[in-house]
Amino acid sequence: MRVLITILFLFSFCFPSSLLNAEQSSWQLRKNQDGIPVYTRIVVGSPILEFKANVIIDAPLPKAIALFEDDKQIRRWYYQCVFSKFVENDGPKKEVIYLILHLPWPVAPRDFVFSRTRSKETDHGVISYTLTALPNRLPLVKGLIRVKSIESVWSFKSLPRGQTEMFFQQHTDSAGSVPASLVNAGMADTPYYSLRNFRELLTGKDAGHKRRIS
Repeated sequence: MRVLITILFLFSFCFPSSLLNAEQSSWQLRKNQDGIPVYTRIVVGSPILEFKANVIIDAPLPKAIALFEDDKQIRRWYYQCVFSKFVENDGPKKEVIYLILHLPWPVAPRDFVFSRTRSKETDHGVISYTLTALPNRLPLVKGLIRVKSIESVWSFKSLPRGQTEMFFQQHTDSAGSVPASLVNAGMADTPYYSLRNFRELLTGKDAGHKRRIS
C-alpha cells in the first residue's frame, strides 16, 4: 500500500494537459468522505485520470487565502510535504516556492521549484492560482530528485455565513513503466488528504496525522 501511495503521489506532479486543451469525459464520483467529494474522469489520449475535489471550510476567504499563501505553512497541510520556503518574487502576483517531499523507502525524497501565480480575482469573491514547475530555477540538491513538471489549479470562493469553498483540479501524464491502473487506483488520495489537512489546520484541528507517509 505504501508503494502504491508513493507512485500515486509522484504522478500527481506531472503535466495536466487536460486543464488546457484535452478532451475529457464526464466526471465520476470517486471518493466522498469527511465532506470532501473527489471526482475523476477519463482524458482522451491519456491513460491517467484527471481529478478534482473541493471542500467547504468554516472560515472566511481572507483567512483561507492567508494560510494558502503562507509558504512556511505548506508543510503542515500539503500531502507528504516536509519542507517549504519562499524563494523570490517573479513578477506581479507571482512567487517562486521550493518544497521537499518525504516518500516511503526505498523511493528517494523529491524536491521541486514552482511558480505560484494569483491569476484571477473577480467581483464574485473568487481567487484562483496556477502552479507551474521551474525545475532549473535552483541548483539540484544532493540526495533529492527534482520534480520536472507540475501544473495545477487552485481556487477559493467566498460563501455566505463566513465560509469558503476550496477547489483543486489536476491531471497527470505519467512517464516510465508504472501501470496506469496502479496510478488511477488511488487517484483520490492527494486531493483528499491535502484539502482535509488544510481545513483542519485552518479551523484549529490537528492536521499533522495525514500530511505524509513515514
